[in-house]
Amino acid sequence: MFKKQTSLTSGSVAGGMLTFAIPIFLSNLFQQLYNAVDSLIVGNFLGGQALAAVGSSGSLIFLLTGFVNGVSLGAGVLVARYYGARDGENLKKAVHTTVALGVAAGLVLTVVGVALTPQILRWMGTPADVIDQSIVYFRVYFMGCIAVVLYNVGASILQSVGDSRSPMFYLIAASLLNVVLDLLFVAGFGMARRPSPPSSPSCSAPSWPSANWAGPTGPTRSTGGMSGSTAPPSGRWWPRACPPACRTR
Repeated sequence: MFKKQTSLTSGSVAGGMLTFAIPIFLSNLFQQLYNAVDSLIVGNFLGGQALAAVGSSGSLIFLLTGFVNGVSLGAGVLVARYYGARDGENLKKAVHTTVALGVAAGLVLTVVGVALTPQILRWMGTPADVIDQSIVYFRVYFMGCIAVVLYNVGASILQSVGDSRSPMFYLIAASLLNVVLDLLFVAGFGMARRPSPPSSPSCSAPSWPSANWAGPTGPTRSTGGMSGSTAPPSGRWWPRACPPACRTR
């Protein structure tokens, strides 16, 4: 049985839009803080050369994040459509296909990124005196790319059914973990030859299982549903049942 859900089709439209949009805005803000925190900590503890190595990858990380977000939003359109139509069978297929696509895309990006990192940085005109550290940073980032992709996939699925709060909480937790691990690896372990990357993929990892396993019956819900005024059937098939297959940054 479908149960009632607060959505943009009932109540105050302006209030519903704000309730739904503010967590998305905060999530995007915390995504951008990843590279900023890396740069801040590396610049303070390791010096200018290491900071240049981290900063040289910022534009490419932003491009990768935007691409993953775009693909995830496109998949979310189908999820929202079937959710609003109360079509549980097709909704199940859409969710599972989206997660499978995220796994495949994450693996491809990981392999291609790790293999082509030196060439990509040369194409970007990275200075010779920082390219070695840039390669280390960017390769470790690509090793965690599957977590980045799957977080965005899970967040898109939840947002498609009106839950924009859960992805925000997961991302805030991952961002705080990023700060702690940056300080641990850079300041604590003094990893001067590996400027901060070990923390970034590892702090993304906790966010994607949460985003993929929390269904619309989870503990945190947005009151601004995107499609229809009803909720899907109970969680027999919802993302809780999906196998845990990125932060955006």
